Formats: sequence, C-alpha cells, structure tokens
Amino acid sequence: MKLNKIIYGALIGAISLTGCTKDFETVNIDPTTQTDLATDMLFTQTTLAVSGGEYEAWRTNLIYNSQFIQQFASLAWPQGDKYNFDEGYNSALWDAYYGNAIKGLVNLVEKTKESAIDVNYNSAARILKAYAFLRLTDSYGDIPYSQAGKGYTEGIFAPVYDEQKNILADIINELDAAAKAFDASKPFKGDVTSNGASIDKWKKTAYSLMVRAAMRMSKKAPADAEAGVKKAVAGGVFASTEESFYIKHLSGVYANPNSIVLGYFAGGRNELSANSFKFSKLFIDWLKAKNDPRLKILSVVRTGPTNSPTIGVEDDNPAIQKGLQSGTDGQTVNDIATYSQLRSDFADADVPNFLVTYSETMLLLAEARQRNWITTGTVSEYYKAGVRSAIDQLKLYGAPASIFDEAAITAYVNGLTLPGDAAGILKDINEQYYVASFLDAYESHANWRRSGHPQLTPVNFPGNYTNGQIPRRFQYPASENGLNGANLEAAIARQGANTWTTRVWWDAN
Repeated sequence: MKLNKIIYGALIGAISLTGCTKDFETVNIDPTTQTDLATDMLFTQTTLAVSGGEYEAWRTNLIYNSQFIQQFASLAWPQGDKYNFDEGYNSALWDAYYGNAIKGLVNLVEKTKESAIDVNYNSAARILKAYAFLRLTDSYGDIPYSQAGKGYTEGIFAPVYDEQKNILADIINELDAAAKAFDASKPFKGDVTSNGASIDKWKKTAYSLMVRAAMRMSKKAPADAEAGVKKAVAGGVFASTEESFYIKHLSGVYANPNSIVLGYFAGGRNELSANSFKFSKLFIDWLKAKNDPRLKILSVVRTGPTNSPTIGVEDDNPAIQKGLQSGTDGQTVNDIATYSQLRSDFADADVPNFLVTYSETMLLLAEARQRNWITTGTVSEYYKAGVRSAIDQLKLYGAPASIFDEAAITAYVNGLTLPGDAAGILKDINEQYYVASFLDAYESHANWRRSGHPQLTPVNFPGNYTNGQIPRRFQYPASENGLNGANLEAAIARQGANTWTTRVWWDAN
C-alpha cells in the first residue's frame, strides 16, 4: 500500500525545510528547530529522512562506498574508485543524518516516550534511530550518540562522542526493548515502510537489525557478537523475502534517493545515461565466474545516445557484459559506452530502498551457524535461503518478469555447495553478502571491512588520499572543529588519527 500523494506532498514541504537538497555542498540547519507535526506525520517524515536524500546517496553511497569496494567504477566521479578526498562528499552522511534524521528521531522518541497511546510510534522510532546510528558509527566510528539531537529538548549543542563498543551495546538493548514495547491495541498509522504498520513485522525488523549489529563485533568481541545473535534469534527474525524492511517511495513526490541520482525519469540525474556509473570489472567477473543469473537481471550494455535521458536499447546478453576496471584513467578508455551498467528498471523513481533484508539476515545467520553461535538449521540451509532471497528480492523492484529465468535461478541455488574448510565457507558467505547488499553500499562497505570478503586489489591512483589503501572509514567533518572541538579531539585521541585509514573499533584486528 502506498501513502496517498496528498499526505506525501504535505510531508515533503516539511522535509524540504530540513533535508539536504541537490547541488548544496554544505548543509546549514538550525539545531534548535523542532518540527511540530502530528505524531503520525512526524513518524512518516522521520522515516523518509532515514531513507535519505539525493545529497548523501550520490556522494556517500554511490560515489564513495560503492566504488571503494568495487561494485561501481566511474570516469566521471574519480573521487570514489581512485580514493580522492572531497570534504563535502566525506561529510555528506554526517550532515544529512545529524541535520535531519537524528534530530527528528530524537524529537519523536522524546515526544512519545511518556504517552501510552503513542507507544507504537515510540518503538518504531527507536528502531529507526538504532538503524541510523548504526550506519553513522559504521561510517565514522566513535560519534555523538547519547547526547545527539538534543539541542532543542535539552540545550546540548556540543554532544560527547560515545565509544563505538558502547553504542553497539546500547543499540542491541534499544532494539530489544523497542520490540517488546509494541502494543497491538494502540494506534499506528503513517507507515511508509514495507511493514505497513504491522507490529509483528516491526518486531522482526528490530531483531533482524540486531543480527547485523551483533555481527559487527564478530572479530573484535566474538562473545558479545554471539550473545547478540542469540538474543535476536530468540526474539524472532524475518521469515521470508516479503518481510524484508524497505522504505516505499513515490514517483513525482519523493523518489528513491539512489534513483534520483541514477534514474532516467524527469528530475533524475541520468548518471547512468551519462556513463558516470559503470559496473566494476570485479563485480561483473564474479557474476560471470559463478554463472550467476543476476548478471542478466542487473547488467546491461546500453546502445543509443550515451548522454541522452532516453533509455534506448538495453542489451542484457551475458556474453557482452564487461566491467570497468576500478581506477581506470579516462584518457585510456574511448569506448566507455560498451561497458556494463545497471538496468534502468532498478533506478525507477518508485523502487524500494532496502534497509534490512531477509537475504542479508540469512547470510549472517549462516556465518553465525558456522561459528556454532546458533544450533538450529544448517549452514547450507541459511546460505541457500539467503542467496535465493537475494535474487527474489530483485523482483520487488518491478522489473519485467521476463528477465527472471526461474529454471536457471533454481538450478543456480540448488547447485551451490560450500567448501569443506571454515575459511572457505566464510569467504563464500560474505561474497554472496557483497552482491546481496548491492545498492546499499553503506552495508556492503561495512561488511567487507568486517569480513575481508571479497578480496579486493587496492587502487594506487596517482595523488590518491590513502597511499593506495582502500578507505576503512570516513573522516570527521572539518566543521566539527569549530562546532564541537573539545569532544572531537577526545574522540580522535581515543580512536586514532582522523584519516580514512584509521579503523573503527569493530574493524580493528
């Protein structure tokens, strides 16, 4: 069910006052401003803020994260696959989330915490807040957490930076408490997510997200990771692809943030049309080597005017698909139109924005089972369920059924076998996760850092910012020096140098 356009339109006016907009390299938002909306409308507004906007989707998700880990490559946007630093791009997620989503979510949680009638909004907001903070701490490390977003409610304008290990522990506790507090007898509307105000689905979302948060600690604090996974499984995770958690978007009102960048529709950036985002060589070669049916589903070579918003002909013949080598200098390529790009159906304005999926959850549980942290099911069962769901999930984008060869998909999944050694099993699981999380490159980048898979060959482009190392985190924004200098310095002293190569706590060996 999609929210009525009238309601959406009313919300967008409010969102546009606080959200990031196209072409702005800086975000200037009054931290004392509190949007005074009805609870259900505020809930819808903050949900869309978590889904995000074009600003950070373009800069952080697509230009940086997806190219750092070699899902996309680009000649037009050399910052990403060549590790070039841009302050506005580096800070885009921080600016967008702290300036909009976090402020709104903290406001909503505070507004509803003492209201018994609003308990469902409070619980859902706490889950969304946990999601937003997990994305932020994954990206930057130690961050303002316990005092963040409290400029209006408590007059805190220089929040302390909490340690990541404490943030993860609190996120797990918050998810558990929020899930248990839902009350089916209380009202709940204005839900623009796939949960559709279903309390049962929101609970499963909380515990599926808990699996992700717990698994972040797998190499740094395995006992804590195991405990978190067990709590999540006991609480109840997603049971099918259809229960995956995503934000619904509406063409002409509030488009999918990735699609605003990639899409051919009116108002879209046409970045695929301009040949800005190509699949990387590693990504295409992996799909080809595995005879993966997603090659034909996702990848096309487009014929026709290369810089036109007209889609033209998209050729999905697997034999002609080829990826662009990450770090390629534009002067060495004169046939860029012959390289593979994303099928345009997956960049429509109203496609879902997946945040937590059944596929990802099953693959993480496959790893947890391999580590003997859970005892139900087998590694292979979780693994195959995750891969199958990752393919089935693509059907939710509304692409034509003709591109899904059901016989080939079934044969591919049934033919999957895991190696006999633990290291090989973890490699296969996390390589599949890398493909399953495509288009949510925040998550792809995080899980690559955690697992080390797929194994990537770094790019050492002349003049790059990291001396040829794949970035492990984002730097704290330069603006923090003036806004919150003392707390920033304390975080840097604790975590390490404020560079792209300093590892966050859970990524440390």
